[in-house]
Amino acid sequence: MTTTIDPSTTTPEPSAPAAAQSTPARKKRSFKWPGLGLVFAVGFLGLLTFMAIFADYLSFIPYPDAKIPGPNGRPGRYNWGPGWTAWFGTDGVSNDVFSKTIYGARTSLQVGVFATVFGIFVGGVLGVIAGYFRGWVDRVVMIITDCLLALPALLLAIILVNRLSDYAEDEAWLGWLSRKWQIVITLGILATAPLARIVRAQTLSLREREFVLAARSLGAKPGRVMFREILPNLIPAILTVAFTGLSILIAAEGALAFLGLGVEVGTPTWGKLIDENRNKIDESWWATIFPCLMLFLTVLSFNIIGDRLSRRFDIRQAGV
Repeated sequence: MTTTIDPSTTTPEPSAPAAAQSTPARKKRSFKWPGLGLVFAVGFLGLLTFMAIFADYLSFIPYPDAKIPGPNGRPGRYNWGPGWTAWFGTDGVSNDVFSKTIYGARTSLQVGVFATVFGIFVGGVLGVIAGYFRGWVDRVVMIITDCLLALPALLLAIILVNRLSDYAEDEAWLGWLSRKWQIVITLGILATAPLARIVRAQTLSLREREFVLAARSLGAKPGRVMFREILPNLIPAILTVAFTGLSILIAAEGALAFLGLGVEVGTPTWGKLIDENRNKIDESWWATIFPCLMLFLTVLSFNIIGDRLSRRFDIRQAGV
């Protein structure tokens, strides 16, 4: 007796390759711990920023003009070195160096951040326009940036601060232009040229990409292509340069304060503290070394973060 098997009622067994293909391969992502340097940089800047913002409300930070009495109960010059009475010691007018350092950080961070934002806005716009349109627009922008880069940065900063100070004194409508904002504008102008060159170089490489060509072929106007297609792809490069440039601007603000071109009298800055106490470094080293150390660690931390972002987004600035 012969048994017939209907082929339509049988279910073929999947072959081994097909079964293997039906289950997608899952790759295990191993968590990579950040480096010790990055952890230190983020932690130090976070703590410093917190103390600088809320210094008025933290009980362990006295006001910068508060007098710390000496061992005899009366204020004096450099009465205390580093210790429980004054963590960073006292300066020549019996003020707490730690308090002045924290309040000086508030000023330095404000000036650095505002100047960086100014440079990003002006330099970013100029760089995008020059890189996208090229031709005579590119030549004009590059002439401006080359002129700014030709002069020594410190010399140009001194000239700009002095000129802005004269304008603020002569023109009544510039009464809002305090010394702090004069320094912000000066450092922002110094940051414009390198940011414009970097953004221009990145824009030149992006303007020929497929998504930009597709947007232009669909009739998108240049403004939409620049600020809706190109600009979002420039954010990693701008962010990387911003962190590195911020460290340079903070050091530049300290240099101007050291040269007597700092913010208003009575406002502590790292450069002022270094300048006021440098003559007593042999006897009272703490009043000079600690502000120098805070400035060094701040600049180092911003550079570490900028370098990490550069490697993370593969930003190449060589040859720009």
